[in-house]
Amino acid sequence: MRNVHSSAKRSTIARVADLQTHLTCNVEQYSQRIKMRDDVDAAREVEHFANFRRLKDARAAGAALEKLGYTVTVTRRLLTRGTLRALRQATVDVETADRMVEEVFAVVAAHQGDYDGWSAPLVQG
Repeated sequence: MRNVHSSAKRSTIARVADLQTHLTCNVEQYSQRIKMRDDVDAAREVEHFANFRRLKDARAAGAALEKLGYTVTVTRRLLTRGTLRALRQATVDVETADRMVEEVFAVVAAHQGDYDGWSAPLVQG
């Protein structure tokens, strides 16, 4: 018989490690943006991406993100999978990026999805 609690604990630990990886990437991306003379304090359209095994989970996550102020597009992938794209105007300083990643990551994880990161155009000041 499978130990459900151990499996759930491993899943939680994996999600925390995955979140930490994304947060670490925020610092690296900030450094690269500064080197490219990006005005990180200027608002711009920030895109977040996530993948889901079930289209209905992607749609549910999208609805939750829309309530938080994101503009969301969900696209069918293969027969039953879904890809989510969530947009929001924001700056890309580390604190704001961390807050957005934590927010989107939590919604995606709560709907059994895999957060795939974010991107935003450079704004040169």
